[in-house]
Amino acid sequence: MLILDIGCGRKKIAGAVGIDFSPMSDADVVIDLNYEPLPFDDSSVDFIYSSHTLEHLSLDGFFHVMREAYRVLRPEAQFKIVVPYFTTSVNLANPFHNNNICFNEHTFRFFSSDLECEAIPKLEYQTPSCPHWGLRYSANSEIDLEFKTLRIDKFYFPQYAQQSGPDRVVACSSKLNVAEQIIYSLQAVKPCPVRPETGPISPPDDPYLFVERQLSFLSEQLTYLQDQGICSSSEIERGRLLVGSRRVEGGALYCIDKILTPVNFLVFELDDVIQALRRLIDRHQTNIISGSANR
Repeated sequence: MLILDIGCGRKKIAGAVGIDFSPMSDADVVIDLNYEPLPFDDSSVDFIYSSHTLEHLSLDGFFHVMREAYRVLRPEAQFKIVVPYFTTSVNLANPFHNNNICFNEHTFRFFSSDLECEAIPKLEYQTPSCPHWGLRYSANSEIDLEFKTLRIDKFYFPQYAQQSGPDRVVACSSKLNVAEQIIYSLQAVKPCPVRPETGPISPPDDPYLFVERQLSFLSEQLTYLQDQGICSSSEIERGRLLVGSRRVEGGALYCIDKILTPVNFLVFELDDVIQALRRLIDRHQTNIISGSANR
């Protein structure tokens, strides 16, 4: 079994080939990880370990190591990475760290095209504009490598070690010095998946027809809420504005209360408000059912 310890320093793991930039380390191979290739054949390595190394690389060097690790790993072989959690005071202050590389729950979403991730709860990674896990194509570029995130663990500062999971999620997203280190277990996905078609509108659809259908559905939602006597909320006001959208003649723009927006972005605006109104309607219907049950 061929195991690599990238950035082994003087603590090389047992049974591994140590790789480091320093001749004073325990390295078996001394190279500059920022640009020199790993001296191993494609798909020949069974496991790679790297502890407190990637944060020292340049941004180009980080991508170089990720590409080289992907190249040499066998299909489904694993890459275990230990790095400082980004929002710790000592990490942010360390002049030897490259803090253009932000290591947190989201980092390796940008190396995956998976819609979901079982390694951590959705609560830890979902955001309104990025509800799915994989963000490999978010820059509209092809990096030609894919890692599946198998597991994410953290070492916490003592005052947070015993807190419940949801409390620590909130703390990590809002405070310094909650998690000290983060550990990723990644799996090389080979062959590299080809970019799927993405977005709410598939290529054969006419975006203008799609928008008109969405506007019609939004109008039905607003009518239902009005009939139920629900006429005031920020979601409803926003919905009323969008229902008044009018396509600018001969162009790809819509006018919403004198504000222009491209049709592609209007698709996302409509989806956001339709989902918000759907939740409002669901709550209203749940309250009706609960009220009937209590009578």
